[in-house]
Amino acid sequence: MTVNELKRAFLDERPVAFGGITYQKITAVIYRKTPDGKGLHVQGELLDRNGHAVAIAAADRINFVEATP
Repeated sequence: MTVNELKRAFLDERPVAFGGITYQKITAVIYRKTPDGKGLHVQGELLDRNGHAVAIAAADRINFVEATP
């Protein structure tokens, strides 16, 4: 997802997927400087379904979870 999609999913508390696992929601948007100090890496902190652990993933590796009826 794009940085704007990541922020929207964070604010809307939408479930997301990363690495074949569905996460409850994004609990933080993280900006890290690149090693050369000239750019940024944007990551999401993802809360697991049980609410006990988080994973950090690059924004472009996180996907929306389609709503089930």
